[in-house]
Amino acid sequence: MTTFRIATINVHSFSDSLTCKNNIEELVSILKPYHLDLIAVQEIADDDDWSIFCERLSLPHRIFGSSAAKYFGNGIASHYPIKSHSNRQSSSIYAGGRRSLLQCCLNGDHSFFKDRIFGVTHLDYINEYNRLKQIEEFNPFIDNIDILMGDMNALTRNDYSDHYYQKNLVKVRESSQWEKPCFDLTEFITDQWNFQDAFKQINPDAKDEQVVTCRYHTRIDYIYLRPRINDSWILKECSIINMENATDHNAVFAVFEQKNQT
Repeated sequence: MTTFRIATINVHSFSDSLTCKNNIEELVSILKPYHLDLIAVQEIADDDDWSIFCERLSLPHRIFGSSAAKYFGNGIASHYPIKSHSNRQSSSIYAGGRRSLLQCCLNGDHSFFKDRIFGVTHLDYINEYNRLKQIEEFNPFIDNIDILMGDMNALTRNDYSDHYYQKNLVKVRESSQWEKPCFDLTEFITDQWNFQDAFKQINPDAKDEQVVTCRYHTRIDYIYLRPRINDSWILKECSIINMENATDHNAVFAVFEQKNQT
């Protein structure tokens, strides 16, 4: 037990992004080789699809956190028992609906998750103001969440070269009449709360197509880490898993490794 492997993925209500057919088999065939210890999932209901997905990934311990809409809940599935958990819904309902943050602690003899809190959320898709209000209300910093995962629907500016930024963000959003590109949410999480962006920590120079996690050719899915002083575990790997259109997002995958104690 010298490694701990996690991922986060928006599963699109277990519906294939191209055919709209059930995508569980496709998702499992891609994710199972990663031998995950824990996965954080967005856009699910507390139904048979969620339980089957967890069973197929050999993650028998699962929890669900509801939002207002049936298929916009979050879930966490684990190889290890879940000791405690809670779910917090936003007090305000925006045009993008009510959102929630699900958090948990694990139980077992694996030293990585001792006293570590895992959290998953899926923030508003319409504008940055709503996302900021939601994350401020959930406040994973005050709740001492150590690993925050999910579909933040938020951008990071240094993910993109100037040409890519103008072509794939500015012009696309202007033509679609969406909000202008904003970076307040990700800067707030990293600058104000000092969480670390796991993918950028391992891949500081990755840009443009190398960082894509959604169908609009941007990165909006994250694993954030709260630094610990004298932590005996380090982030060894963080990558984006190509989900091959099984869902409309790519997964973010991270591996933690115990430091050599000799």
